[in-house]
Amino acid sequence: MQTNPNLDELFPTAIVNINSKLYRASEAKISIFDRGFLYGDSIYETFPVRERIPLFLEDHIKRLLNSAELLAMPLVFMPEDIIKEMQKTIKASTVDDQYLRIIITRGESSIGLTPNSDLQNNLVIISKDLPENPSWMYEKGVSLFVSSVQRNDPKATDPNAKSGNYLNNVMAHIEAKKKNFYDAVMVNKEGHVAEGTTFNVWMIKDGVIKTPPQSAGLLMGITRSKVIEVIQNSTDFQFVEENFTAQEFENADEAFITSSLRSVVPISHINNSELTNGFGPMTAKINEGYLKLVQNYLRENTL
Repeated sequence: MQTNPNLDELFPTAIVNINSKLYRASEAKISIFDRGFLYGDSIYETFPVRERIPLFLEDHIKRLLNSAELLAMPLVFMPEDIIKEMQKTIKASTVDDQYLRIIITRGESSIGLTPNSDLQNNLVIISKDLPENPSWMYEKGVSLFVSSVQRNDPKATDPNAKSGNYLNNVMAHIEAKKKNFYDAVMVNKEGHVAEGTTFNVWMIKDGVIKTPPQSAGLLMGITRSKVIEVIQNSTDFQFVEENFTAQEFENADEAFITSSLRSVVPISHINNSELTNGFGPMTAKINEGYLKLVQNYLRENTL
């Protein structure tokens, strides 16, 4: 019989805040009757903390609240409560650069789809060390597989609700890994590219930068919005939010992914199509602009 890994060895720097109480990884517990565990009935945000400054905090809190609204989840926590507990957790850590995850569940209830009327949310904040992404990702780029797992339709669960129900993405990721790709891209029922499992996708063709529109069925990423800001503030770029197929994606001149924890990463392969080796010239300019935006934010904000 396998034993569970020693969580304190697996996450030696982890601090877990559960409803304002701090725990080591091995001590952190939540009820098995919590709806987040039973149904994935929770919302969350993940983002990097650099020198104890949470990157683009306001945008993440705004999206967290929007997720709650989309899932009709009443919150007992005000934004200032969440930020206060987040600050408490960051300060308790022994490391300056941290991975931070905020989770809010609908709470504990009887087993059944109908939530109890008197549910109290559980607020969980996880902080751990933030390892640097491997340099090869940026030097060579990542390979993506166009998954057979279809992106959830917006008429089902709205993709802009960043919820704990992630099985759709998990299955796509597993499929890509089995085929020895870095990760997966999912298309919608119309055959248009929507997004990756945990990232937004971009392509460049004939000097035009394209990313799927919200209607394609994607989560409106924070890094996505910042990259759009960089592009729109420059006269060097042509840009459209426009649907494109997997075949068009494969035929891109350059392509890249964006996410909060990876920033801007070039794509080296899409299925069997080879693109640029590392950053293409336009992707490099976009990445340079994004990194400047990050540095300006960190300089202007303190915890």
